[in-house]
Amino acid sequence: MNLLAVIQLLKLCTGKQINIKENICHIVKAPANVPWKIMKHATDVACRAVSSLEGAGVFAVELFLTADGQILLNEVAPRPHNSGHHTIESCFTSQYEQHLRAVVGLPLGDPSMKTPAAMMYNILGEAEGEPGFIIAHQIIKRALKIPGANVHWYDKPEMRKQRKMGHITIVGPSLGIVESQLMSMLTQESTDNQPAAAPRVGIIMGSDSDLPVMKEAAKILNEFDVPVEVRIVSAHRTPELMFSYATSAMERGVQVIIAGAGGAAHLPGMVAALTPLPVIGVPVRASALDGLDSLLSIVQMPRGVPVATVAINNATNAGLLAVRMLGVGDANLKARMAQYLEDTRDTVLVKAEKLEKGGWEAYLNS
Repeated sequence: MNLLAVIQLLKLCTGKQINIKENICHIVKAPANVPWKIMKHATDVACRAVSSLEGAGVFAVELFLTADGQILLNEVAPRPHNSGHHTIESCFTSQYEQHLRAVVGLPLGDPSMKTPAAMMYNILGEAEGEPGFIIAHQIIKRALKIPGANVHWYDKPEMRKQRKMGHITIVGPSLGIVESQLMSMLTQESTDNQPAAAPRVGIIMGSDSDLPVMKEAAKILNEFDVPVEVRIVSAHRTPELMFSYATSAMERGVQVIIAGAGGAAHLPGMVAALTPLPVIGVPVRASALDGLDSLLSIVQMPRGVPVATVAINNATNAGLLAVRMLGVGDANLKARMAQYLEDTRDTVLVKAEKLEKGGWEAYLNS
């Protein structure tokens, strides 16, 4: 029987960090956006702390990460915790079910997240009495318009400033997207006019002369309703911009990067060296060497820095490959890709039948 199950490390944000509330947990982000080594170290510290205690149930372990990378143990709460509320929607087994399983001696459930990202927002009292209820209900109304948002209202009879009155959990494909949705919920403006969806795919190229080729990737992604951003990012002329783009892409919600380049074609490889995201390289045919220089430059990446390289000028396949990558964790995209393959097959069969019935001359003249 599994005696210890660990819920994904998460980040707690006080109001001081987000300029809303003082010294109280206001927002929880899961998973925590920290390096893997720090995540593993924090998990090990939490496991050792809980293993040294007696008892059964959920233990919430609060840790501090110092500027020099140390993990400090601050508190162990032997109970289901406010910071774990997001598990109701985001994990295969919520903290409440885990608590019951542990107390009665049943096998513990799967603690892993069933969604790539989640954020939990504590609804805190903004004012005393009825004005506070009005503000809270306005936030809830905006939350109900957000895909992936779940509202939990505690039905407490009295409203006091900074009292926890409920919480809202938003789940989504990336922390960048979820955070964008949360921020739109917290604005005073109506969410009837929703902001543009955060891009899931970034299309970059070294020059605007590559755009006639790279636009085909954007067209494919638009066909599958995948939010996309298109940028000019030169590895040679704007190296600082390339560094900034590559290192910030994941945090902004980008999940796949398509990089087109001609000639020396260093852009895809340099970006792949700077981000853990998958990078698809598109060799662009330049005036010299008919694009073979670009192809060989991109495909000959050193071990440890992979770039998925498509054919020369074939940005269409880059877009399709990005859809397939996203489809691994997106059932809707996976189904649409299957339908795309069926449609492609049907198109070929129609052409084959037309050629067979009418002959090649009639086919060419039609």
